[in-house]
Amino acid sequence: MTWFPRLLGIGTAALGATIVVRPETLAVPCGLTDAAGKTSPGMAALCRGIGARDVVSGLALAFAPSPNPLRLAVVGRVATDIGDALLLGSLKPEPPTRSTLATFAVSRGLLSALIGLTIGSVPADDESVEPGDEEAHRRDLHEHDTSDPSWHLRDWVSGIVDEELREAGLVR
Repeated sequence: MTWFPRLLGIGTAALGATIVVRPETLAVPCGLTDAAGKTSPGMAALCRGIGARDVVSGLALAFAPSPNPLRLAVVGRVATDIGDALLLGSLKPEPPTRSTLATFAVSRGLLSALIGLTIGSVPADDESVEPGDEEAHRRDLHEHDTSDPSWHLRDWVSGIVDEELREAGLVR
C-alpha cells in the first residue's frame, strides 16, 4: 500500500509551501517570534528553509517511482523530523515551549515511520546476479566485513540503485 505515504507527501509538500510563503505559519505556533509577535528576518529565513525542505521531502514521498525509493524518502522524512526536534527545541530557552516543540517534531517523525511500515514490498528478483557472475558476486561479498552494520546499509542502498537502473533500462 503506497497511497498512505504518498498522501503524507502531498500534505507535507503543501504545508512546506505554506511555510515558504508565510513563515509565520511555523514561527508563531513554535514561539519563534519576538515580544511583539513579529518574526525576525533571520527566523523567517530559517522557517522558509524548513518549508522548502518539507516541499522537497513531500514531493519525494508523493512521486517515488517504486517501494524502495519510497522507503528511502520515508527515512529522510523521519530524519528531518528528528532534526527538527533537536533544532527547534534548542531555539527556545523555556522548558515548556522546548518540550512542546520537540514532542511535536518527534510525534510527526513517529507518524511518518508508522506510515512507512504500510509500504508493501516488491517480490525479489531471482535474476539479480548475471549468469556466470555468481563467483564474482560471492568474492565481492567475502571481501567486505558483513558484520559491520554499515555494510548492510550500503548493500541495501546499492540494491535500490541497481533496481532503479534496471527498471529504467539503463542496465540489464
